[in-house]
Amino acid sequence: MLLTNLRFVMNAICLVLAWAVFLMLIRALTFDAELASFDPFKILGINPNAEDKDVRKAYRKLSLEYHPDKNPGNKIAEEMFMKVAKAYEALTDEEAKKNWLEYGNPHGKQSLEVSIGLPTFLLDKANHYAILCVYLAGLVVIIPAIVAVWYQHSRKFGENNVMYETYSFFLHVLSEHSTIRMLPEVLAGSAENRFPVRDEDTEITRLVTKLRQGLMHKPRFEHPIVLKGNALIHAHVHRLELSATLRLNLHKILMSSPVLIGAMMELAQSQRWLQTSINIVEFSQLLIQALWLKDHSLAQLPHFGSKEIQHCVKGKGAVRSFREYLDVPDEHKKGLAGMSDAECADLVRVCSLMPTLRFKLELFVEDEEEIAERDLVTLLVAFDRSNVSPGSPAPPIHAPHFPAVRFETWWVVVSDFAGNLILADKISAQSKVVNHRVKFLAPPQAGIYVFNIDLKSSDYLGLDIREQIRMTVIPAAQLPEYTAHPDDLNLDDEPTLFEQVMSGNADTDSETDDDDNVAIDDQIDPVERQDDTMLTDAERRRRRARIQRKQQLKQNASPAA
Repeated sequence: MLLTNLRFVMNAICLVLAWAVFLMLIRALTFDAELASFDPFKILGINPNAEDKDVRKAYRKLSLEYHPDKNPGNKIAEEMFMKVAKAYEALTDEEAKKNWLEYGNPHGKQSLEVSIGLPTFLLDKANHYAILCVYLAGLVVIIPAIVAVWYQHSRKFGENNVMYETYSFFLHVLSEHSTIRMLPEVLAGSAENRFPVRDEDTEITRLVTKLRQGLMHKPRFEHPIVLKGNALIHAHVHRLELSATLRLNLHKILMSSPVLIGAMMELAQSQRWLQTSINIVEFSQLLIQALWLKDHSLAQLPHFGSKEIQHCVKGKGAVRSFREYLDVPDEHKKGLAGMSDAECADLVRVCSLMPTLRFKLELFVEDEEEIAERDLVTLLVAFDRSNVSPGSPAPPIHAPHFPAVRFETWWVVVSDFAGNLILADKISAQSKVVNHRVKFLAPPQAGIYVFNIDLKSSDYLGLDIREQIRMTVIPAAQLPEYTAHPDDLNLDDEPTLFEQVMSGNADTDSETDDDDNVAIDDQIDPVERQDDTMLTDAERRRRRARIQRKQQLKQNASPAA
């Protein structure tokens, strides 16, 4: 398996090559070290003050000893013979001796040198004071300043890299009555999306004027920065043309929108706002697909305009929803009459990317057969993506107007029959089969309860699923009495490790005391022992103490004698 993994094979090859280069460098450095440590006097075994006759004598002796003819096949002797000849040459030849004294090698300067290259101004003594000042400035001023700037910037952000100022703004403007029409302004007012407005930026003024003519909800904030972001978001959902500069600002807003929408959901869930939570998810769908409230969900499909949508929703074989249109066989889909073959193929391809879920719900309490009052209930949300082949992940969503690649995300929203939000949790798994578990407390009173489970897409309109599930809660008093296993009961009778250690120390101390008492009792006269039974415990301890002192005095007196 490992050998079939291309990435593993490439890593192994790179590792082998790196080790080979490393070993070659070590060998080269070792060879250079040998040259640097070449000492002809040491090789010949003579003193540095030796005369020429001593040099010749040592050379003759060692050359005969290590001659290859006398040591056939001995590599060590052969290398030593070469060193002896080289040492003799270095001490007898004037040029070789000069090279050795100057370069450390009788053959002169070698091509391989190991050194550290430094700029010349670092070695100039006149620059040492300036270098020290620069070093201290970097160590004492620049690095602490960088850390301080980083800390001042990072302290502005909370969980999921959302600014605390944004959380404060959301808390101020969001409520249980927030509608989808209000949410573009909420998103535009976040601290991450506040872009400056130039005085000469007349395009924003014209855009706001156009949007005020029925395309935009009446703004709550007239601040230029918030109004600019609000206008850009409305221009996106209405698919209006923008200049390159404004389009760049819009892309920044859209790129940060998934995280900021998650922060809105977090706030709405903490306040238990059911309708606001649903509106936030549906606003995310509209933002990803660049659609608005009056647009039909079929407008998510490529090459679908108002003419194609009207053809699909009217007449024979009309469809009422986006899901219903996707379930129609490809050969019977309406709205394709005016398209080219390439456009028809593109539409069919996009329809195959749309998630088709087989949905299942289950409520249970782990390791229990029934649900009692205030039990911790587990809700299993299981679905199978029919449009995904086994072992493959879900394809990226079709969002041609969104500036980044996105993958499917879903929200499971649980509410009771009275419309109270229980929880909202995000599902980001991309596998074909997803088993997502969420937990919440069962109601405090016994009875039969009905919960609404909404599985809502963050990316597509018209694919949401709503199911109802019933929960039967029994009184806690009807739960069977818990009976422990006999083996578990026996564990309660066994001493703990601490108790075992303390018991062992106590036994040791008691045995020592008993031995001492027995030795003392042997010293007591039988008549006194008989009287001892008439004494109290305190009197017996004092008698034993006196006997111990007498014994100690006798032992101290024996060495002196």
